[in-house]
Amino acid sequence: METLAIALLGFYAAGYFVLAGADIGTGMVAPYLGRTDRERRLVIASFAPFFLGNEVWLVATAGLLVGCFPVLEGELLSGQFAVVVPLLVGWVVRDAGLWMRGRVTGRAGRA
Repeated sequence: METLAIALLGFYAAGYFVLAGADIGTGMVAPYLGRTDRERRLVIASFAPFFLGNEVWLVATAGLLVGCFPVLEGELLSGQFAVVVPLLVGWVVRDAGLWMRGRVTGRAGRA
């Protein structure tokens, strides 16, 4: 049973890294792919269906880690608290930026 939990943990983590890599990679090349505002919207819309999908994989990974390996989860989060909190804050700010981008009007708001 432990082998199954480890295999699922690896599978969920790999799913997250594949989808998050696509999102982050698209975001990194967005200034080069989308030179106008319309093109930028198309680039962002290209990965919009996958945007929440990668977060689901991360939540599933965390849930499996908490449920099957509580000692490991406790050591990872308590020992790396100073790293985990800024990562979570950055994740929330990135999500908020992408969600609010479509609601801001005008060139000054987008800058």
